[in-house]
Amino acid sequence: MTRYHSRSGNRPAFTLVELMVVVLIIAILVSLISSAVMMAMGKIPETQTSTEISQMGTALQAMMADFNLDVPPPSTLVLSETAPLTTASGTFLAQMFGRNLGAGQPFVDWNGDGQPNGPWTLGGEECLVFYLGGINLQGFSYNKMNPTPIAGQKMHGPYFNFVTSRLYPVATGFYVYLDPWQSKSGALYGTLGGSPYAYFSSNGINNAYANTSGYGAAPYFITGTTQYMNPNTYQIISAGKDGYFGTVGWTPTSGATGHGADDQANFSSKVLGAGQQ
Repeated sequence: MTRYHSRSGNRPAFTLVELMVVVLIIAILVSLISSAVMMAMGKIPETQTSTEISQMGTALQAMMADFNLDVPPPSTLVLSETAPLTTASGTFLAQMFGRNLGAGQPFVDWNGDGQPNGPWTLGGEECLVFYLGGINLQGFSYNKMNPTPIAGQKMHGPYFNFVTSRLYPVATGFYVYLDPWQSKSGALYGTLGGSPYAYFSSNGINNAYANTSGYGAAPYFITGTTQYMNPNTYQIISAGKDGYFGTVGWTPTSGATGHGADDQANFSSKVLGAGQQ
């Protein structure tokens, strides 16, 4: 009778060279996967910033529709609680809330603290949060004489869901909104914990942007011209990964340079250094 003998006991072990090759292949695969993960992780703030800029633009349009505004709200706002229509912003506030704003009221509580104080002058960064969040981030009452929110009353807004940890109070009831980068190397990290979104409005006047900001931002124009981007509407700008707002010159085809290369804005689908085709 023929007998078959198992050879399993004679199977040779892996050689040292074979083991080293396997280890090397695994190390290469881990490196490739790690690099891909790190690149994806690095894109998260950029993607989040782009999404937020788009959402804020949509929210601003909703706010404009609610108040029948045919041009974007201004990026400088002077708010008086005892005489709201007598300031430099009186015309706009009358357009937004009506010419009876403050009539028959002890005061209009713009910051929601229950006390008549102010006046305040809000820059674009504060204006953006005020328009989208409303008074003390609670929206605006339907009461046009006093739009301060009151429990049980109908509200306009809030129009945007702010991440609370990225709201920085600049005064009682007024805030700026920090972008997702929160760069530790940025100019404003030590004082604010990050860089706020900048907001510049032409307020419906062609190419008539205010060109200063308390946070180092300025509206973008096309390099070599005096033509601002979005000349009839508004600009929302993030300082990007480095936390510094870039120079204001920008060429759509080749992009921005220096600190502006990583800026993001509502007039560009990419970081500004990438250029637009």
